[in-house]
Amino acid sequence: MRLSIFLFFFAISSLFAQESVSEIRRNIKTVNAETERENSLMQAEAKRHAAFVESSKQKTATLETQERELIGQIDSLKAEIDKLKGARQKALGTARYFETRKTKYSDDLVNAIDSLALFIENGFLYKNSEAAESLREISLQLKKSVISPEAAFGRAWEVMLERVRLGYTAETWNGNLDLEGKAIAGKFFRYGMLTSVFISQNGETVLWLNSQSGKWENVGENFALRTALKETMRVAENKTAPKLSLIPIPN
Repeated sequence: MRLSIFLFFFAISSLFAQESVSEIRRNIKTVNAETERENSLMQAEAKRHAAFVESSKQKTATLETQERELIGQIDSLKAEIDKLKGARQKALGTARYFETRKTKYSDDLVNAIDSLALFIENGFLYKNSEAAESLREISLQLKKSVISPEAAFGRAWEVMLERVRLGYTAETWNGNLDLEGKAIAGKFFRYGMLTSVFISQNGETVLWLNSQSGKWENVGENFALRTALKETMRVAENKTAPKLSLIPIPN
């Protein structure tokens, strides 16, 4: 009986032993598999690390190259900025120079226009006061910087050209002549800017303009000149056939 119980316990112990060995083997197998997986992961991680290190080296080299290029560009830009500063200073100096010249030119032009106004005012007696007033207005606008020197020169030039054009034209008109404080009605005949003739309505007063003295000369009792100037007026008014006519010119 005791032997049977012993054998029974031995069988149970043997069975447990077999199960423990199998379990250990499975555990060993599991551990080996886990170890192999860990080794595989470590190798993969090592490859990734190596790749990361290589990539970092390449990026670092690229950044260093870019940094050197950027430093070179910065130096180049600094040099360009210094160059531009020099050019700007030179341009400012040139601008100030021409501004000063422009101011002086403007002042000289004002003086020239004023001189022309005085010259015209004391010149040939035909719309001279109007022309002189136009020039003075141009001069005043230039002084006040209302117009530019270029515009002032152009306007003054046009006024002077109009005076020059008078030298190529002739005309007649009716009007009044202020003579010794009295307004005498009559007819005028202007021949260029050489002379003018005035004959009163009653024909008694016959005058011609001495362009040198700027005064009206009375023919007085010079009947030959009186008759000739009246005939000149008739020719100018197309009241008689064209012909050679007498025009007094100062010596």
